[in-house]
Amino acid sequence: MENMKQRIDKLRQELQQRKIDAFLVTGPENIRYLSGFTGGRDARLLVSAEKSYIITDSRYFEQASLECPDWELVKASAADTETLVPLLNGRLNLGFESSNISYDDYLQLETNLKLGLQPEKNLVEQLRKIKDEDELDQLRTAARIGDQVFTRICPEIKAGMSEREVANRIVALLKEGGCSKEAFDTIAVAGKNAALPHGQPGTYCLQPGDMLTMDFGGLYQGYAGDMTRTVVINQASAQLRSYYLQLLEAQELGVSLVQAGMDGKELDQKVRDCLKKYQLDVYFSHSTGHGVGLEVHEAPRLSPTSHDTLEENMVVTVEPGIYIPGWGGIRIEDTVIVKKGGCEVITHSNKGLLIL
Repeated sequence: MENMKQRIDKLRQELQQRKIDAFLVTGPENIRYLSGFTGGRDARLLVSAEKSYIITDSRYFEQASLECPDWELVKASAADTETLVPLLNGRLNLGFESSNISYDDYLQLETNLKLGLQPEKNLVEQLRKIKDEDELDQLRTAARIGDQVFTRICPEIKAGMSEREVANRIVALLKEGGCSKEAFDTIAVAGKNAALPHGQPGTYCLQPGDMLTMDFGGLYQGYAGDMTRTVVINQASAQLRSYYLQLLEAQELGVSLVQAGMDGKELDQKVRDCLKKYQLDVYFSHSTGHGVGLEVHEAPRLSPTSHDTLEENMVVTVEPGIYIPGWGGIRIEDTVIVKKGGCEVITHSNKGLLIL
């Protein structure tokens, strides 16, 4: 509860600096971050300098009272903007999350509230970038479950299994390990399909010599795990071995560069430069990494367009990959906690070339 209070205090400081009288929170992850309420898609938060309200309907009212004892509860439809009128109590302006509201909802605010509306993009998301100790513990646990899943799935993978069978087994193991569900659609793509960075597992059956890329993670107490490993079925060609070691060199370089003060764009470029030595940079088609927390993809970014500077206790992935049409692909991904002078790697699964 103390962490929640600190988060609200930080939000109120931001509101004061921006001269916002009250702020409407509509993003489910932001609602959970600030209040602890897990039914966020059917709720709204209203925060002012003095008051903190949760607005939710009768289906979630008791849940909100249990999860958020320090908040004032208002029983109403989250979509009913007229409910806000007495709560605002004559305030002059209302900030709202411009990235987490539909145009129709905005029109309702404009129609029903006779006050200034101030759009704010990523205000709460910026607060979420630096994790507190409770969040770091949840993320470590999510990562540990992912490691356990990788250890358990590898002996089960055999030629003849379909991509979909592998993915379904990963999801089952995540839940057995204590995750509520997968944090994102599990990726298990093999052979030429591995050239698709976000390919969907299908009916293709593993063949000897295939690479199999598995990108997965579970939600633990709302926080996402995220890791990728690429393994080989039965035997690895000389070309595959060479590509794998070259990509691993770039990935480990990226991990070694993570520390407080590092520029996200610079880190991404150094990883690309490493791949360029082997003429593999042309096959690297996405960013080097991203933040992880209540969402599997959040700030900060490690990319060619990043404006982020890493700070202590941010949590990011480092996940370069190469994707060669007609041949296949390889990706290796770790999740790490940014520290002064380095980082704490929280995914510990073997990154050597595993031949199953």
